[in-house]
Amino acid sequence: MGFLELTDVSYALPGGWTLFSGVSFCVPEGEHAGLIGANGIGKSTLLRMIAGEEEPTAGTVSVDGRVGLMRQFIGSEARPTTVREFLLAYSERSVREAAERLRAAEARLAAKDTGERAQLAYAEALAAWGHAGGYRAEAVWDRCAHTAFGGGYPDSADRSIETLSGGERKRLALEVILAGPFDVIVLDEPDNALDIEGKTWLEEAIRLEPRTVLFVSHDRTVLDRTATRIVTLEGGAAWTHHGPFSTYAEARAARVEKLNERHRRYEERRAQAVAYMKEMKRKASYNAKFASRARDAEKKLARFEEREAPPEKAAVQNVRMRVEGGQTGKVAFRARGLRIAGIVDPFDAEFRFGERVGVIGPNGTGKTHFLRLLAGDHVGHEGEWMLGARVQPALFAQLHERPDIGEQPILEVVLKKGFERSRAHSTLRRYELDHVAGNPFELLSGGQQARFQILLMEIDSPTMLLLDEPTDNLDVAAADALEEALERYEGTVVAVTHDRWFMRIMDRFLFFDDDGSVRELLESPYEAATR
Repeated sequence: MGFLELTDVSYALPGGWTLFSGVSFCVPEGEHAGLIGANGIGKSTLLRMIAGEEEPTAGTVSVDGRVGLMRQFIGSEARPTTVREFLLAYSERSVREAAERLRAAEARLAAKDTGERAQLAYAEALAAWGHAGGYRAEAVWDRCAHTAFGGGYPDSADRSIETLSGGERKRLALEVILAGPFDVIVLDEPDNALDIEGKTWLEEAIRLEPRTVLFVSHDRTVLDRTATRIVTLEGGAAWTHHGPFSTYAEARAARVEKLNERHRRYEERRAQAVAYMKEMKRKASYNAKFASRARDAEKKLARFEEREAPPEKAAVQNVRMRVEGGQTGKVAFRARGLRIAGIVDPFDAEFRFGERVGVIGPNGTGKTHFLRLLAGDHVGHEGEWMLGARVQPALFAQLHERPDIGEQPILEVVLKKGFERSRAHSTLRRYELDHVAGNPFELLSGGQQARFQILLMEIDSPTMLLLDEPTDNLDVAAADALEEALERYEGTVVAVTHDRWFMRIMDRFLFFDDDGSVRELLESPYEAATR
């Protein structure tokens, strides 16, 4: 069993800009900690640091035992092309090194080098593979592949990793990490790309895990069901809430209030010390006997500032979304015998103006195709469907594909919508995007891209919002802001989601099942939606 502890850790990016400083927290043996914070604040960097892949600029990172890290973007770190390479990327270093040695020896034999030295090298590589635990690893990989996508190992060893869905890749990586010989498990957004069944499995796996776990997540239900403590990265540092996520908001409000009071008292005492020092200096300017008092007052002020300065105030996120919409006909959408070829069987449905309809169900059941059809994309289908009078849909794309935006800076995109420059900047500021106004959409983080898509909806003011996994890349504060905006929105909302916390604001649901059927539900079948 292991634990991890960070003490006054700082990290500076190339060029000298400090990402965070003075970060201190611990995760005791067997505890499960959720790590949260705004998009781009440094959570992934912190995890890589714990795994030994990054070095802190200052401070110490102490980890007892071996660390298993699952990165945020599955497969991107080593660009594996096959299932075998993918599995190796999530194995211990000794196994990876032995695999590389074996690959090189096999390549020599494949090149018709059948000399004694080549055969000896192959025999030694096989021995090293066994000594490093390679055969044990292959047995684990076989179980993991069967569970994740129904394949086996080594049958799937040469299968292209691109043939697996994002959810299958995420599940495979999680299976391997959790089955590995690690003492501390570090997971970067493990729930992304998982459907509800996958998230439920993940929650149970973490709950039953006896080892120490630190994970980044924006899914408020996953956090509430699995984390025994919440570590927040904000204000350039970190603080810990020793409790579940359901009590986090209250704890954070109390902390902010306490910090504000501490800052107020500090500023009052500092103002008194500064006033006294200035008075002594004024008197010393015409009476030398006050010179020593002036020096003492100056030293006392310096010691006070050094010893009593309170922690930096938390930078409270203030994302404000204002999607307005407008009045439409009473029937916003109607379908009769609608069928999406090869995916969805014929179904009937009707949405009324102002409804919030959640489109839910397992991955791969046609939910995204349905939203794209309503958005006006060419999707092969049969049957009849229609949008109501004055219904103007706008699509939030799950994978953030926005070829209409191109490579122009996002500020230019807003300006071309008819905004004056000052209004464009203030609008970007409300979405906390003003500091990246000169960046093109493709260079924004996932959370920033999500916020910008919503900003464009605010500008266009559509009367039907088609939201495909809108909270997937939003941090907790931005997801809360979106929910508040949707509660005020005048229009119809149709949202594909696996976010059970987000489901709470839906009026009813359209459930797309694995067998191709679609049925209407008045309540979510997932417990957390009624929290």
